[in-house]
This record gives sequence, C-alpha cells and structure tokens, in this order.
Amino acid sequence: MNVQPRHNQPATFFTRLSTFSKLATITAALIAVAGLSGCGKNAVASSNANIRAVNVAPESGALNIVIDAATTNLQSAIAYKTATGFAEVANGSRRFRVSNSGGVVLDQTITTAGQQKQLLVIYGGASSLGMSLLSNDITNGASANTKIRLANYAVGLGLYDVYVVGTTVDFTTVEPIARGTAATIYEVVAGTYSVILTAPNTKDVLFRTPARAMDAQQAYNLGLFNEGSGELPSAFWVKQNDDSAPEFIANPIARIRATNAQSTVPTANVSVDGTRIFTNVTFGGISNYARTTSGAKVIAYTDTANAANVYTLNDTFVSASDYSTFLSTNPATGTPSVFRIADKLFPPTAGKVRVRLVNASTIADLSLALAFTSVTPTIATRAASNYVEITGGLGTPVTITQGAAATPVLSLAGIDLVAGGSYSLVVSGTAATPLLTARQDK
Repeated sequence: MNVQPRHNQPATFFTRLSTFSKLATITAALIAVAGLSGCGKNAVASSNANIRAVNVAPESGALNIVIDAATTNLQSAIAYKTATGFAEVANGSRRFRVSNSGGVVLDQTITTAGQQKQLLVIYGGASSLGMSLLSNDITNGASANTKIRLANYAVGLGLYDVYVVGTTVDFTTVEPIARGTAATIYEVVAGTYSVILTAPNTKDVLFRTPARAMDAQQAYNLGLFNEGSGELPSAFWVKQNDDSAPEFIANPIARIRATNAQSTVPTANVSVDGTRIFTNVTFGGISNYARTTSGAKVIAYTDTANAANVYTLNDTFVSASDYSTFLSTNPATGTPSVFRIADKLFPPTAGKVRVRLVNASTIADLSLALAFTSVTPTIATRAASNYVEITGGLGTPVTITQGAAATPVLSLAGIDLVAGGSYSLVVSGTAATPLLTARQDK
C-alpha cells in the first residue's frame, strides 16, 4: 500500500527547452521560466532528471529499483539509511518498481522533472511502505535569508510544533515558528540554528538537530523518517542542488516502558540511570512509555516492599526507538531478572490491526489465538512474536495455548482491537500463577 507522506508534496515542474548552444543560456532560461534557484555549478546538463534514491524504510531490507520495462536495476542493494549516487532518468511519467529479497514491494508511476536533481525517498514500515520524489523546487527568499523544508516521511507521526532557534536561545522561552503542523517551508535570517520538534502546545521534545550553519540564498531539506518508534522520528539533512549525499541525524531520544511480570514482586519502582520513571508497577502491570536519552542505560526494578531487592539491566537503547522492559523469572537461574524487547510501532494497513504475543512467563512454547484462530507460532520464554496484521473487532476472544497440542493456558472473553492500532498480549508469572494482560502500544 502506498502511504503518501504528510508533507505538502512538491509540484513537479519542468518546461522542455529548445536546444541552446551554451550552458549559461540554459541556466538563465531555467531561472526565468521555472523560478528555479541554486542551479549554479551543480546544474544537470541534459534534458533528463537526475535521481538519487534514499532508503529510510526500516523493515524492508536492501532495495533494488527498476525503471519502466527495464530488466536491470537502476539502483541495487540500497541498505536502510543509505543513499545512492545520481542516475539519469528520462524526463516525464516513469514507472518505479522497488523490490527486496521477497519480491516487488512498491510499484508506482512518478513524474520526474528534467534539469533537476531529485531525491526518491522510500519510507515506512512493512505495512505502510511508500515512495515519494522530493524535488529541488524551493525558491529563494530575501537576499539575507535561508530556507528550510520539513518533509515528513515518518508514518504514524502526528502533528508537532516547530522551533528554529539560534545556539544561545533557550527554546522553552520562545514561541514556535509553527504550531500543530506536519511539514512546510520556513524562511529565517541566515545563521546557525537548531531545528526542534515538540508535541503540540508543549515543550516535550520529539526531535532536535545539532546546531548547524545555514547559508544565505540557500535551501535545505530536513526529512523525517521512522527508526523504530511510533512517536520519535529520525531525520536526514540534504542541501538543495548539492552533490553531497543526505546526512543522517540521530534522534538523541528513545522511549522505554516497564512491565512487572514477576509474581513474587507485587509492586516495583523502575528507574533509568538512577532516576525513577515509574512507581508501583503491579504484577501484570504495563506502564506508559517514558522518554529518555538514547545510548547505554541501566534499567533497575526495585521491589517496593523490600528495597534491598534490586534487579538491573545494562543495555544500549537505539535513538528514535521504542522498547519494552520486563521483570520476570529467568528460567535458567530461577531468579528474577530484567530483559527487554524492541517495539516496532508502525501503522498497519488501513482497516487492519497489529498484534503480538510476549511470553514473559516461565511457561515454554506459548501461542496466541484470536477468535479461536491461531495467529502466532509458539513463543519461548522471555521472547516475543513479530507483530501480526489481522482484521480486528470489538470483543475479540483471546486464547493462550501451549505446545503443539494447543493446550489451553489462559483466555480473555473479549478485548477490543481497534483498526489502526498495535497491541501486545503479555503473559506473566509462572505455571502456578499465570496472568494475561492486553495493552495497546502507543
């Protein structure tokens, strides 16, 4: 399914020109006819478009691109968070087919614009994959100003407030340059700035760039994309009409939540690097997500009734990613310990629901059935299934079974699985104290 990004898709434009004897005449004609700025030394010399592809689709693996009826790849083996060099593509309506090791994943007709260097962006989760052409069509503003465009390819990301602030400015003391937007073009006096996105009407940071110089009479693109979070984007930075490859900017934030799956610990407090972020998480309880800095972290669960019982996990949390952590019995040792899994919170296909089973119990080989139909393979202890896309519904019966014989272990009479959502079904405890908790992941 093609999901168009939330940015305002740039209009594709180019007027086919007669043959001119001098490149300078071609450049002048482009400026006059199309209002295109910044062609300069990097202008494309032919009447064709020059296309560079970037893969920001985290679940799709290495990608290949075929144009029209060609049998050889225009670009091959494009890894996630990498960009190709430029390739010349005939101007006009072109069929782009994108494939990975599993076959064709996108097949879309896009109009390319001659005399332009353009960026073909392939983005989204496995169920929300899309591609879009980012054109070099930002026109110059005032002579002392610079422009920046936010292009939103982060599927599932909602609206945000935008700040463009100098290095000495505390963004919490000023008003945003835009409120509740998804993407647009902003013009500011040339200088050194950070771009900061926050949740609407808050100072709750979703993303920020390091400070960087922005030149007068130049335009820049900041493309937002998914890393592994339903709320926190990563980004690429690319200068308009420049030969340099897109620069990938890591989001300095990750999200973590806590689940107490340990029946011998009725309630637990949870801290990150010594700072408490969750209080009194009950057995079977699942917290909301909390933001923290990405990188190496120490997650500690402390038994509320006996502060001497502390269980820790030392791990590295990737930028712009979501994680669930669990306190549960380690079957190898029989003692409580902490483990974590990565949550890939990308939207499902329209009208569908994503569900997964997390086995945080000591019971081996559990499976999930919804409406009495099996939807996951057997899952070992302290592991999770991949998200499975299904048709949801209200009051959906849930059954947890064990092994090949599908022996019933736990059940819920009915849960509401609302289209567009992602859900975790978590089994906690031991064979003597099993508990099933359902939670929407967001």
